[in-house]
Amino acid sequence: MRLFTILIAFASIYQEAGEWFNKYVFADWDFVPFLVIFVTIDTFTGVYVNAKLKRLHSFKMRSVFEKLQQYAVGLIIIHGIASHLVDGSPNQVVHMLVPFLKGGFYVYMLVCEAISVEENLSKIGKGYLPVWLKSKLVDYKETGKVPSPDQEQPSL
Repeated sequence: MRLFTILIAFASIYQEAGEWFNKYVFADWDFVPFLVIFVTIDTFTGVYVNAKLKRLHSFKMRSVFEKLQQYAVGLIIIHGIASHLVDGSPNQVVHMLVPFLKGGFYVYMLVCEAISVEENLSKIGKGYLPVWLKSKLVDYKETGKVPSPDQEQPSL
């Protein structure tokens, strides 16, 4: 009976800690698997390309951990901006912008990973994106703005 009471108390503390974490640190767990898949593909293509070019070094794997740290910090910050309260209520100004702010930030992270995969594969002549699309993605990565449709596309 005493063990059961301890387990119930532990479960209660664990649940409260989880709720606190979801409220103040991060809660959009549906996005995380997509980011993990993109980072994994980028890592595998980077290892593959560097092994093929005989430039595989263990110190390059540190950049994966640095990238994961940067993404974690970015996700926590965007969650704080999107979820903070003013006088106990959601900030109405931010609340109107949140779907676009959060969505834009998430798309930016995925686009950066897709560009990195393309760059890795292009090093060995196996790039998969058309030149015009790659240039638009690189522009988006560098400026944070979606190129307007009236901009000229290079001919294929």
